[in-house]
Amino acid sequence: MNFIKTIFQYAIRSAIALVLAMALFVTNLFWPAASEAIAQALPVQTNQPQSNQSWLTGILQLALANIPSNLKYTREHEWVRVEGNIATLGITNFAQRELGEVVFAELPEVGQVFDQGDELGTIESVKAVAEFYTPLKGEVVEVNKEVSDDPELVNNDSYGDGWLVKIKFSDSSALNALLSDQQYSEYIKESSEA
Repeated sequence: MNFIKTIFQYAIRSAIALVLAMALFVTNLFWPAASEAIAQALPVQTNQPQSNQSWLTGILQLALANIPSNLKYTREHEWVRVEGNIATLGITNFAQRELGEVVFAELPEVGQVFDQGDELGTIESVKAVAEFYTPLKGEVVEVNKEVSDDPELVNNDSYGDGWLVKIKFSDSSALNALLSDQQYSEYIKESSEA
């Protein structure tokens, strides 16, 4: 009888977690300000025994993290989408949440050539100014002028309309040093615990 009760409780918890995760994902897409408020209200729970609250909090934080699996990431919180020899770069959802409301973006000029690790520009928010870097050596072939005109795109759609620059690269070996979505998620957790 206890076995059936345990299975039943697990099924209910899983269903609730799935519904909440889906609701938060949709909220994050259509109402980023609300999802950020929820994220800030959630306590960070690390190295604590598992409880009903901690597993639910973990699911909620995972849903809010919004780390797409089709991208690569850097330890400086940039994301990279590779299509042929063109890399589209932007800052992650985690980075834009840490910065707060973005009010200005300084982007490079088309035609500029950068070495791997060079500063490409800066993102200015109401709280701070942050540099962003290129994980690949290459030439800037396009900049997102819409972000220059409307910097809040970085907050509203960091992985979509809020992209920053496109770089044409020839040496793809640097891609091997980038993080997967899982590695980046672990990196954020480790950084938060430090």
